[in-house]
Parts: sequence; C-alpha cells; structure tokens
Amino acid sequence: MAVIKPFRGISYNRRLINDPGTIITPPYDVLGPEQQEELYRKNPCNIIRLEYGKTYPEDSATENRYTRAGATLQQWLDQGLLQPDQTRNYYFHEQSFQWQGQTLTRFGFFAALKLEPYSAGLVLPHELTMAGPKEDRYQLLKHTRANFSPIFVLFPDPERRLETYREMIRSRPPAFEASDNSGQNHRLWAVSDPELTAGITAYLAERPVLIADGHHRYETAFHYGRKTNLNRLPGAGYVLSALIGTDDPGLLMLPAHRLVYNLGKSQHDQIERLIKQEFQFLDRGQPGELDRGAFLAELDRLARESFALGYITPTRTGFLVPTRTSGDTDLPVTILHERLLNQTLTSYSSRQLGYTHDCLEAIDLARDGKVEAAFLIGSMPVGGILERARRGLLMPQKSTYFYPKLPGGLIIYHLELGRVDLPAL
Repeated sequence: MAVIKPFRGISYNRRLINDPGTIITPPYDVLGPEQQEELYRKNPCNIIRLEYGKTYPEDSATENRYTRAGATLQQWLDQGLLQPDQTRNYYFHEQSFQWQGQTLTRFGFFAALKLEPYSAGLVLPHELTMAGPKEDRYQLLKHTRANFSPIFVLFPDPERRLETYREMIRSRPPAFEASDNSGQNHRLWAVSDPELTAGITAYLAERPVLIADGHHRYETAFHYGRKTNLNRLPGAGYVLSALIGTDDPGLLMLPAHRLVYNLGKSQHDQIERLIKQEFQFLDRGQPGELDRGAFLAELDRLARESFALGYITPTRTGFLVPTRTSGDTDLPVTILHERLLNQTLTSYSSRQLGYTHDCLEAIDLARDGKVEAAFLIGSMPVGGILERARRGLLMPQKSTYFYPKLPGGLIIYHLELGRVDLPAL
C-alpha cells in the first residue's frame, strides 16, 4: 500500500562539525523569533539557515529567506560541509528523551515516502490544514528542492518488526550521534543492506500510513510534485518521512488543550446554552480548591469511558460529559469543536482560541482569569485516530502533539541528489 524508497541522504561532514548537537533544529512550526536567533548564534552552520531563515526589512522578491536558503545549500554542498551519501539507505533513528522523570526511547527510520492523494487511502491525514504555512513551505521547496526535516508518519506494526531491525543494527556504530539542549539524544544509522532494505520496503507495502505531524509539508510536497515533470525529476514524487510503529513504547502523544478568551456576552451565553443542551456538567468545585492529581486522573478515566472533557473557568471546575455519542468515530476533541466551539467562535484565530500541551498551565490560566475558559482533553488512543483517518474523518487543527518533535538536520532529502528511482549504487 504505502510506497517507500531508500535514498542518498545528505548529511553534515563530521570532520567539520565539532558538536553535532549544535547543527540540528526543532521544526519550523514550533520556533519563535527568540529560538530562531539562539540557533543562529549557536553555530553558523546550524540547519536553521536552510529550514527557517531570518527575514529582513529589505527583503524582496529576488532576495529573501527562500533565495538565501537555496544559495546557502549550494554553498555548503560546494564547500563539502554537506555531503551526499554514495549509497541509497534507510536511516534508522533512535531518539531518547525525558518525560515525567522517566527516560523514554522512540525508534523509527527515515525513508522517501511516495506522495499519494489522500483519496487513494494509502497515506492518511488526520488533521485539517491552513493555507499560510503551506505557502511558506512551498516557497522553501521551490528554491531549495530539498526537505530538511521529516514529516512524522505512523504505521501499524503489530509484529514489532522495527524492534527486530533495532536489535540488528544497534551493535553497529551510528553514522550520527548528538545531544541537544533539551536533553534529547539522537543516534542515526545508515543502512543499505539489500536484504534488510527490501524486507522493510515489502513490510510497509502491506499497510497504510498515517501522517501524525507534518500535514502542511506533505500537502506542499504533493502540490509541488503535481506541478513538476516527474520524468525529469522523479525525486519530486517523494517526501522525507520518519516512520514509527504505532506500538512503539516511546511513542508519546499529548493532547492540545483549548483556551478560550476575548468572548463577547453573546458568545458567553451561547457557550452556556450549548453546555446545558449537549453535555451533562459534573461539578468539581472552585478552581482554587482543586485537587489537580485527582482531577486529571478522573479526566483520563471519563474521557475513555464517555468522551468527557475537563472544563475550567475562573469560578468553577468540572467535566462535560456529552449526552449523545456516535461511539466508534467520536473523540473528545471532535465533540468539543463540532458541538460547542464551531457554534460559538467566529473563527479559530489566535484572538479567541489558544492551545497548550500543559494541563497544569491550562488550569492556572483559567483559575487566574487569564483566559475565560479552558477545555482539557484527556488521553486519546492512537488507534482511535488511525480508525477515524481510515474512514476519511479529519480532526480539528492542533488536535494532537507527538512529543518530542523530530529535529531538522539529521538527514536531508534532496529531490535531485536523493536518487530514489535509480538502482542502488
């Protein structure tokens, strides 16, 4: 079903980089100006200059962050700072990180994923997208013809095949190893063994894949490929992807809690009317008296049992239990949007709707009156999201957050140099 290919990745010349942890970057969509500036200072060769370069007041149609990225990429290739591999590989990636006092490790591999229309049912989306980020990524792809960070893709792996591959390659020295400022550790192995690459290609061909993160980049790459002569540039028919099994023990999916503010009186009244109409409210008292641990444990239980949401305002806390559900296609976040937010907010702009992945922060903001209401989303099963995607049902924007993000700069897929449709060298 899903078509993946090994490719000739481009990576940093290890002899020219003293600290590999200084050249990788979080994805563009989680970076603010301060983080961008910090990455610029950290290392003049940081991938941020390609992935998400600065803008300047004097920028023009012929001199801007995208043209600079294209010129810098070519310069670094000419200088030998970036080097294409001589063989087509799958790149296995191990990412260790801290979460609530525990060390977790997520394992997957980078491949070139063939771009397919969603209607084919081979590559499944699960969230809606916005036009602005797609235009930004399109301009970058147009001027560089390269992917600097992967999209995050999940696939069913009930046989734990990736665990088998992991055991096979961990005895080998990694091609890349780095630690970053957040305490994450990365190891990357380039694998070109014909038997192994053929085996994993065939394994993925038996199953669809789900875009967990990177919908905008996938749709941008698909649009670019549609406008490109694939006979001349077959690499434009693929996108750099990190593939991870849905049963991986290090797979951590956090919900994105909703924060509502700047509501008019009519919107306040509408929310209260819809809560009474669509939900049973289970009162848990005043925010200042809330036992947070007990509240969050109850939220996870009620979310699993009855699709409930946590509800916090400056004056009350409790749970919203929907009075009607459709069962196998419902998730708390979709119920919240379809039955309450869609009927109340005029648009999902930052003026009225915000997000946080920190449930304690959401509680504090509502308790202190810094937002007018916080809607807390309980844990969601990855299997439920995959099942909705198989049925063609999309979730609202920012419904899931797979932690931690995959960094850019570990490996680069170049539409020309990647050589996905040529025999292995």
